[in-house]
Amino acid sequence: MSLPRGAAPVRLREIVGWAMFDFANSSYTTVIVTVAFSVYFTKIVAAGPGADRLWGLGITASNLIVVLLSPLLGAVADESGRKKLFLFATYALCVAGTAGLWHVHPGAIALGLALFVISNVAFSLGENLAGAFLPEISTAANVGRISGFGWGLGYFGGLASLLAIRPLLAPGFTVENAGNLRLAWLVTAGFFLVAALPTFLFLRERAPRHRHPLGTYVRLGFGRLWETARAIRHFSELARFLAVFFVYSAGLMSVIAFVGVYAERTVGFGPDELIVLFMVVQLSSAAGAIGFGFLQDRLGARLTIQATLLLWIAVCGLVWASGSKGAFWGLALFAGLGIGSLQSASRALVGLFSPVGKSGEFFAFWGLAGKGAYAFGPAVFGLISSASGSQKTAILSTGAFFVLGLAGMLGIDERRGREAAEAWSAAHPD
Repeated sequence: MSLPRGAAPVRLREIVGWAMFDFANSSYTTVIVTVAFSVYFTKIVAAGPGADRLWGLGITASNLIVVLLSPLLGAVADESGRKKLFLFATYALCVAGTAGLWHVHPGAIALGLALFVISNVAFSLGENLAGAFLPEISTAANVGRISGFGWGLGYFGGLASLLAIRPLLAPGFTVENAGNLRLAWLVTAGFFLVAALPTFLFLRERAPRHRHPLGTYVRLGFGRLWETARAIRHFSELARFLAVFFVYSAGLMSVIAFVGVYAERTVGFGPDELIVLFMVVQLSSAAGAIGFGFLQDRLGARLTIQATLLLWIAVCGLVWASGSKGAFWGLALFAGLGIGSLQSASRALVGLFSPVGKSGEFFAFWGLAGKGAYAFGPAVFGLISSASGSQKTAILSTGAFFVLGLAGMLGIDERRGREAAEAWSAAHPD
């Protein structure tokens, strides 16, 4: 992890500007994916026994598109030296798609799924591109803290967006309150639009810039992917980690996609209780991301991830065994710690394994693994839940993903992965 020769030094305002994108885009994943639109869609738009299946398939479709697009987009962004421009394009599309959800009335299943897929694809691609700046603004000594700061700030962004829409959700997820619920999607879009502006004002583009016709960028992007494929043995630790990351992320993304629906339907949370629950989860997630970020810089990302997976295994088992609201409140605190630390440490480990000159491409592969898991995990949860008629049964599949992930992390060598990235940077300084 070293900057290109002649690159400007990293200033604090640039790190804060980069972290503000986490703050801003968390409004989308919190309100649209996790807390509110997921419940609105499954309970009002597509009300019926197949609602979980439709929501799971919508998530699957959007993330399969990301799987197809992200590696090439990341390679082209690296080749052009314009990651920031690509990031802006995805941000604008996500904001527009989120605002468009205002038109999704009860029964408008096709429109709701289409706009969700568009906005979620843009969100996911933007998340990858933002992460690709991490190797440029951090070192091996502080990558955990910087990644944790961004992810932790993101949870405060999610909390702020929840506070903004809470009055609109308070009357309940009912057809009669559909107008207020639809207005919440406009508020979310506006939040993302404004909160991300510091990113584009302060974050600098350090990668070498090349000017080519569009077709040449695409051809060179495919060339970069082919170069990486031929060098897969050199980056074997990254390849192994992304495979493990896919497995445990399938469990994590199941939680994120269905926790609101689970709390409302299985545990019996009301609309206002859901908002308070997620406020608690946001705060504990922020604490997990920031606190474990400092721990990671002392112990390493691998051990941090393993500790977090053990926490998740315990949480899944206890959620399955209990059914009271009181127990769910307590478990939500520990789940929040696990969400924040696992996501932040995973991103930081990819940053450690990524040469700066290939960061867009490698974080695209990170996104590919994560979104592939998002396409797989929630679909498994939705199918098991619909087939068995029990979301408690489905939570067992989530725990199994974490167990397999913990076993896979035993084979990851963090030191060797870092050395591979440094050797590549030294051999390819431009």
